[in-house]
Amino acid sequence: MGANPLDNGDTNRSRRTDPLREDPRAPNPREDEFGPEDNRAPDPPFADPPLPEPPIAESPVPELGVEDRAAQDPAVGQGMRRGGSKDSYTIGEVVERLRPEFPTLSVSKIRYLERRRLINLTRTRGGYRLFSGQDIELLKYILTLQDKEYLPLKVIKKRIEGGGGLMAGGGDSSGDLSRVLEDRTYTREELADTLETESRFVDELITVGVVGRTGELTQRDAEIARLALEMAKYSIQPRHLRGIMAAVDREAALFKQVVNPELRSRDDGRVAEAMNKARHLASVDSRLKELMMANVIDTFAP
Repeated sequence: MGANPLDNGDTNRSRRTDPLREDPRAPNPREDEFGPEDNRAPDPPFADPPLPEPPIAESPVPELGVEDRAAQDPAVGQGMRRGGSKDSYTIGEVVERLRPEFPTLSVSKIRYLERRRLINLTRTRGGYRLFSGQDIELLKYILTLQDKEYLPLKVIKKRIEGGGGLMAGGGDSSGDLSRVLEDRTYTREELADTLETESRFVDELITVGVVGRTGELTQRDAEIARLALEMAKYSIQPRHLRGIMAAVDREAALFKQVVNPELRSRDDGRVAEAMNKARHLASVDSRLKELMMANVIDTFAP
C-alpha cells in the first residue's frame, strides 16, 4: 500500500503552510491586554455582534405658547407689558375680560369667529393667538351684533368688510340692516350654517310658516330665524311660534284693510304711500305690543 500523503511530515507541512491555522506556540496578544485566556469567560456560542444603537434624533422641544404659560404662571402676563401698558392679551384673558358683558363667550367661540375670518389675530412663533386692544374692540362689536341684535355672521362680516366695524360707535347698529345684503337668499343648508344650527330647525320654521312665505329664504327670514333660535334657548320651539304667526296674520289683515283703497288705485305713487303707511303701522304695533308686554311681565312678580 502506498503511504498516506497526510501522514507525518505532510501533516506537519500542511499545518505550517495553512495561514488560517493558529500556531499554539505563538504568543497570544490578547493575554497581555486582558490576562490569560483561560481565566476569561468564554464567549457565548453563535452570539451575534451587538448592533449599534441608532442615534437619538433630538426633536425640537415645542415652544410653550403664551396661552399655556399664562395659564400656568400668572406672572407671564407681566412680561408682556411695555412701558407699563399692556398691548397684547391671550385668548383666556380676553374671555375673562369680556365674559361679564357676554356670559356665553368661550374660547371655542372666539376660535370659530377666527375660522370664519371675522377677526384676524397675530400669533406667536408657537402658533398661539394674541389680541391687541383693537382686536378686543372688534370682538366686542361682533358679539354685540350677534348676541344682542341676533344678526347672522355673514351680515356682520359684510359690515366689517365695508368699514362699518368700529365706526358704528355706540349708536344703533341695526339702523342700516335693510342696506346690508338686502337681496340675499339662502338655501336651507346655508341658513342653518349661518345660524350654526341643524337644518331640521330651519325646516320646522318653514313648516309653521314663520319663514319662507315667499318661496325663498331671504335676509329677513334669516333675521327671523335668528330670533327664533334665541327663543329656542328657553325651550320655546318653532311649533310654539304658530300662535304668534297667526296673530301677526290677523294684524296684517287689519292694516291691509286700512290701506286697501290706495293699493287698488293702480297709481304707483299711491301704492308706494300705502306700503309706507302699512310699515309705519307695523312699527307702531310692534312698539305698542312691547310696552303692553312689559306691563304684563311686571305682574309676574309676587
